Amino acid sequence: MAQEPEVNSAQAARRAAYRQGFLVLVGLAVLTGLEFLIAGLTNGSAVFLFIMALLKAGIILQYFMHIRSLWTEEESH
Repeated sequence: MAQEPEVNSAQAARRAAYRQGFLVLVGLAVLTGLEFLIAGLTNGSAVFLFIMALLKAGIILQYFMHIRSLWTEEESH
């Protein structure tokens, strides 16, 4: 019986990780679609495309490169 809360919390953590990964996937896909539309509608305006690239880079830094862990006390790796 003592094992059930650990299993449930592990499952909840796994679901949260999958949910976050899915949201990152959707966010990057939406931004890529917007990039494509902006490039087509504005004849490739560099300013708008640069802003979109910065947004995508921010998402990648936060999620895939775990940049937020640089400023935390705990060692997660």
